Amino acid sequence: MSQLQLKSGDIVALISCSDGVAWGNRSSVDELIHRLSEWGLQVQEAKTLMQAEYGWSGSPQDRAAELNRLFADDQVTAIFDISGGDSANGVLPYLDYDAITRSSKPLFGMSDLSVILNAIYARTNVSGYHYQVMNLVRQHGEVQRQKFYRTFFEGGSDLYDLEFEFLRGEDLNGELIGGNLRCLLKLAGTQYFPHARGRVIMLEGLSGRLKRVMSMLDQLNQTGLLNECSGLLIGTFTELEQYGEQSALLEYVLNITAERSIPVVHTTQLGHGSDSGCMIIG
Repeated sequence: MSQLQLKSGDIVALISCSDGVAWGNRSSVDELIHRLSEWGLQVQEAKTLMQAEYGWSGSPQDRAAELNRLFADDQVTAIFDISGGDSANGVLPYLDYDAITRSSKPLFGMSDLSVILNAIYARTNVSGYHYQVMNLVRQHGEVQRQKFYRTFFEGGSDLYDLEFEFLRGEDLNGELIGGNLRCLLKLAGTQYFPHARGRVIMLEGLSGRLKRVMSMLDQLNQTGLLNECSGLLIGTFTELEQYGEQSALLEYVLNITAERSIPVVHTTQLGHGSDSGCMIIG
């Protein structure tokens, strides 16, 4: 897939396919719309954006219908999902994968959107962007806006240029799958779970301390993905790192992959931090 290129006059859409955006955060959404509009972008809000019943932005069918509509709308250049939470997997049975294949439109999201990005890639081979556009108006907003503009308006690579270290190996090659570890595991055992043969698995997370994250890594290992993949790209695990447990996590990753001795790379610039970069699933 060629990299997204935006220009003044393009229409972009905001949607929440996981939990809806809380009304208390409406001012941040308005600021995001303002920042995007400053670049000449026209911003369309999906009907399923803000919280409604159950904290959703709409029923699973409603959220899927809105995403299908945006993929089918030739006037919409890119779709930015600004949600997170727990409910993204509810929309999967209602997505029009044939229409998504024909559209191949860029969908941005992360956290619980790892579910949809990976499901779409598994079913259609259409790539998606692991990035939260709300970072443009968060703590590192000024730097993020500069990188975003240089990347998607000027054709640069600023959001993709990450600082990293090899914990094992010297080369990491292959198409990328993964994202949020907890959310990726919701696809296990379903038709939406991507295969990992020859692919790099990216993993990051928000909640969970060491034992919980270790147990999720064990589950991922037991799905067989770690026996198939060409390597691991490990991002940040926010809560775990707040308790100083990062080194123990990385040691555990090396331990459970020791038999195959696959490359393992670590970066602090992928995850839920407002300074996080962008990676393309697929």
